[in-house]
Amino acid sequence: MDPKTIAVIGAGNGGFAMAADLALSGWKISLYELPRFRENIDPLSDKGGIDIVGTNIDGKANSGFGKLNKITCDIKDAIDDAHCIMVNTRAVTHGEVAELMGPHLKEGQTIFILPGNGGSLLFTKIFREMGMKVKVDLAETLTFPYGCRKTSPTSVFVDRMLGKNLLAAFPSRNNDKLLNTFKTFYPNSSTWHHVLEIAISNPNIILHPAATMLSVARIEFSKGDFGLYTEGFSPSVMKVLESLDEESVNIKRCLGIPAISYKELYEIRHSRPFKEHWDQVLCTKNSPRGPTDVKTRYITEDVPVGMVLIASIGRLYGVPTPTFDSVIHLCGVMNDCDYWGEGRTMEKLGLSKLSLKDLKEYLKQGYFPSGSS
Repeated sequence: MDPKTIAVIGAGNGGFAMAADLALSGWKISLYELPRFRENIDPLSDKGGIDIVGTNIDGKANSGFGKLNKITCDIKDAIDDAHCIMVNTRAVTHGEVAELMGPHLKEGQTIFILPGNGGSLLFTKIFREMGMKVKVDLAETLTFPYGCRKTSPTSVFVDRMLGKNLLAAFPSRNNDKLLNTFKTFYPNSSTWHHVLEIAISNPNIILHPAATMLSVARIEFSKGDFGLYTEGFSPSVMKVLESLDEESVNIKRCLGIPAISYKELYEIRHSRPFKEHWDQVLCTKNSPRGPTDVKTRYITEDVPVGMVLIASIGRLYGVPTPTFDSVIHLCGVMNDCDYWGEGRTMEKLGLSKLSLKDLKEYLKQGYFPSGSS
């Protein structure tokens, strides 16, 4: 393995930003895309890289051409020499990526999942079921580092870095080791207790699904001429978000981790009062437009991967989540989906038979206590 080689998995907006930014920072980047999304990387083949404009990992203006070492739909080729593997595909594809990657991983490689949403727990379960023998390190982050969008098939604009990133390793006994590695790419990072804390604390889980669901008439009437952050957070909608946040905090208390609200989390990550950040960064006339319909990832990803996981923990350990349950149900009705059936539950992660005590031990040590698996 080459310690300067990084594999970036996923070539959407985030993959473009990460690949170009890290390439400009001196890393050798292999950019991988799932074969069915080949059109995301085909335009890069002749050019050999990505043009980036915006903000870099140091928060400074960053523009230039990020030359890529490899551009491929061959997962083995992408990760073969990589010391670190950055997975930034949509969370609903985590299982697919783990199955593709597993047979080709090498001893000592490190996988970061950005954002995680419990992805490290799912990767571990899949690797175990595959009978994988090599030992790799796993960690996941709270959010993706960049606020970004593609401006052409070969270029990307980074609006801003999304505050201090929070990371946890699985198992959490490796937190310090993997934080030190991650900070070589993103210095403004720190650790939390364990990956389940990271998974259920993503603020998008609170902010996006309910507000989108409650704005659906406006979204459909306007045919997508809508901006969630400028139009969707009315006083009544905010009451629903506060109820979701209260239920989420109760889950955190049950798990024995700090009962931090999504507003407190914003203040930790951005070092400023929540209302100031909300007014000056999020809910401004420059906020991006959308979503344009109910098939948005604000529902199709944040509900089955984020909301279902929180509600699943509540069901397992006896913590009521009636507002989460209602939003999950109604979003499923709108999209003709059984989000409970397809979502990321504790059972899907292989954790539904664990007592709270055993769950905490598993998250820390990485193996099931005797008799609990």
